[in-house]
Amino acid sequence: MSNDHYDESFRNSTSAAFFDVDGTVSSTDVVRTYLDFWLGKNPIHIKFFRFIKFLPKIPYYAILDALSRAWFGRVFYKNYSGVKESSLRSWAQAALYEYWQPRLFPQAIERIQQHQAKGHLVVLVSGGLKLTLAPLARFLGVDILIAVEAGIQDGFLTGDLVDGPMSGERKAESVQKLSVDLNVDLEKSYAYSDSYSDVAFLESIRYPVTVNPDRKLAKLAYSREWAIEHWNLD
Repeated sequence: MSNDHYDESFRNSTSAAFFDVDGTVSSTDVVRTYLDFWLGKNPIHIKFFRFIKFLPKIPYYAILDALSRAWFGRVFYKNYSGVKESSLRSWAQAALYEYWQPRLFPQAIERIQQHQAKGHLVVLVSGGLKLTLAPLARFLGVDILIAVEAGIQDGFLTGDLVDGPMSGERKAESVQKLSVDLNVDLEKSYAYSDSYSDVAFLESIRYPVTVNPDRKLAKLAYSREWAIEHWNLD
């Protein structure tokens, strides 16, 4: 699973299903993912101290995200500067059971399985770090993971992103590139997302499905007669 290198067996796929992760496949977001890693299994007083220290940043990140998802991504991932790559990989593996699974929407798993049963190529397209998402992608059995590549130097994350954030137009561009590389017909493909920031991504594929859409996306989906679905953890 990679952003740029694909298994040759995928090359004759004709249809695909592209899934955003946070808010679509799971009830997560990149802030909560970082906090779960950063708080870790520390004693409660250390967790409390770290959370209180981080708390004032949340309104700032919310404003950045509202203004520009790409801008937010460049700023937010600076939090990972100095993190040991091996520590993040270890967390990601444990998080599959402790963080991700309890937050996966059953309807998302079912829909992924339905696409797989039809022989569709299944792709996760996420603004999250690939390092944190790789175990989840393997668990879901998806074919390809397209996500943010963290800058790494001497075994530590730099806080920079190799190719920039995976949001907005870049998601759509990544889908277009994959369709060319693997001969995927986007006129026979599906896209799933919850966020208005993914409009370009949804527009690039014939069958857009809005999942738990935010207010702006719900309004747009209604006006364009896009599918609107509500998934939950029940």
